[in-house]
Amino acid sequence: MTLRLAFSGIRRQPLASLASVFFIAASITLLTLTSLLSCQLYGSIDSLMDQAQVPDILQMHAGSVDEQDIKDFADRCPQIAGWQISSFLNLNNPAVRLKDQSLAGSTQDNGLVIQPEHFDFLLDLSGSKPEVQPGEVYVPVAYRGLYDLKAGDIMTIGSDSLIIAGFIRDAQMNAMMCSSKRFLVHPQTLERLQDAGVQETLIEFMLADGASPSQFRRIYEDAGLPASGPFIDRSLIRMMNVLSDGTVIFLLFLVSLAVLAISLLCIRYILSLQLEQDRQQTGMMKALGISRKAVRKVYFARYALLTVPGILTGLLAALMVQGPMLEQLRELYGTAPDSSAAGLACMLAAGVTALIVLVSVRLSLRSLDRQSPLDALRSTEHTRRTGTRFMTVAVCAGCTFLVLVPLFLSHTLSSPGFVTSMGIGDAQLRLDLASAQTAGFVTERLEKDEQVKKWSLLTTYGQTVRLTDGTTLSLPVETGDLEAFPVTCDKGRLPEKENELALSVLAARELNLEPGDTLQLEDQPEPFVISSLYSDITNGGKTAKGLHLETEQDPVWTVGYVSLKDSADPQSWMESMSGAGISVTSIREYVRQTYAQTLHQLDLAAQLAACTGLFITAVVMFLSIRLSIQQNRDTLSLKKALGPEKWLCWLVLEQLGATGFSFDIPWFSALAVLFLIPAAALTATWCSLSVLRCITPCECFRGKESS
Repeated sequence: MTLRLAFSGIRRQPLASLASVFFIAASITLLTLTSLLSCQLYGSIDSLMDQAQVPDILQMHAGSVDEQDIKDFADRCPQIAGWQISSFLNLNNPAVRLKDQSLAGSTQDNGLVIQPEHFDFLLDLSGSKPEVQPGEVYVPVAYRGLYDLKAGDIMTIGSDSLIIAGFIRDAQMNAMMCSSKRFLVHPQTLERLQDAGVQETLIEFMLADGASPSQFRRIYEDAGLPASGPFIDRSLIRMMNVLSDGTVIFLLFLVSLAVLAISLLCIRYILSLQLEQDRQQTGMMKALGISRKAVRKVYFARYALLTVPGILTGLLAALMVQGPMLEQLRELYGTAPDSSAAGLACMLAAGVTALIVLVSVRLSLRSLDRQSPLDALRSTEHTRRTGTRFMTVAVCAGCTFLVLVPLFLSHTLSSPGFVTSMGIGDAQLRLDLASAQTAGFVTERLEKDEQVKKWSLLTTYGQTVRLTDGTTLSLPVETGDLEAFPVTCDKGRLPEKENELALSVLAARELNLEPGDTLQLEDQPEPFVISSLYSDITNGGKTAKGLHLETEQDPVWTVGYVSLKDSADPQSWMESMSGAGISVTSIREYVRQTYAQTLHQLDLAAQLAACTGLFITAVVMFLSIRLSIQQNRDTLSLKKALGPEKWLCWLVLEQLGATGFSFDIPWFSALAVLFLIPAAALTATWCSLSVLRCITPCECFRGKESS
């Protein structure tokens, strides 16, 4: 009986039923898509890292090393399960061209390598180790789309040319957020091109089971082995890969939650309209002695039935739209090997969404318990109109938020000013310097250059902090004139004294420090006072900044920031400054390249959110007007019989714009969105009003009800 009554209610109100299915499906689509992308991202990254046998520890070093020293260290260190030394020929970017495009503006350290012998393999797109021939080169897969490359194109290094034989996935340096990219060549080719770049070394270790990377770092440093470069562990490599695309997936998850909230609001409104439309029937059922529980059960069964097509439609839609979103993930990391986890995650997401909808329906049905048979006969016109207006305004506001947030985030990430939240000064140009000798030359030139408006050279040293549990934390400390191009401080101010240190938010969180606390670096004689906390996503987000360090260590790296006078030509200045050991990049290009992968995915997410928001707005407006007309059909028929038709003014909608976001706002795009939302609403309103032509003046006299 309950199922028959539920099916009967669905047939009597097809418009409301279809709308409910739509909102259930919309929520399930986005949450399922989020689950699919998450499983693909984590599964493919882990699979690629396992296939490539990514090292547990990587120590980069500028220059060559004595292999015998590393061998002796490995022989006496029980924590080491395997080791190898790989050469990295760091090329001079202005001398490199991919097809017809120069790498002069590249923010990456581009270098030639040969296939490692024991682990850390470079894999082709089929997951195998490619057999590169003399005169050939395999290019990082991230560059295929960035520079529009294909097999057979030419890579030029100075006067030498190499044929691009294919593309490689580098599990260690795949993401554009990583600062280096490896090009795979034959040993003969690497030997022939030794004079084309600067020799660097990758010292790599596989650790024994149970060995701690932080403790191993301490042992390595105590041994006095080469360390003039970043110290990277496997977890940091994984995090950098995840950050590139995980940011977009997290945004999509937030969009999914927003759509779910809007859908619950709309379903609750539809249910309330249905309850009011059936008000007299439910009141009569109660008067005849039918229990409230039995009445609730009929409505609950109706929505339980509607969740079935909602789930199926949502899953199908998610499978249809996943292609463009998965394309980049599969390009960079390959396909996740275990599809069962993705299927289980999708079913779980769909099931949880349907459960949330049904719980919301169950809570909404409590209003039946408070309704007496006498209440069923009373008018609720004012309450209904108030609910309609509230729902319309709330949905329009929510959809505006849904469309604008991805748009604003995309624009903010591509803005040059965003670098101050990355731990980088807001300058016009960035200089990456290869050595201390190069830094001296650059300093002398910048001091005399009349085209330079402002400049600063910042030197980074590798420091270590011992934690309370005895482990250590690697902390790159950047020193120099921090006020020339200041970063954004979340708390406090930048260091003004030599005994002060600014700490990144993530480092402060791990060390449990706040401004005013002290921090002892193991290489320094006196503790530092923490003057501020700042945002940073470089080097794993755990960094520090100070004016000066007392140390005999060689710098890990040196970078320069420059702003030119208005009369200067930035492109000509960059070309004149670029040379051996000096890479010059505009900050705008630095941000674009660093977030190239993220911005591509973010654009797709923004387009999906825009289409979803506009479509939901149109559906809600169409639904609310049609349901309102259906409920007031007799009244409208009477007004037609009486003649005046100017009553339509009450259908004019109140619109609400979403403002107050702390973003770098693209005003033209934002205004376009604020125009499209009302346009979608008004278009849906105009379409829904077409039903008025079907209402005849005589209906009110014969009590006819039709849809």
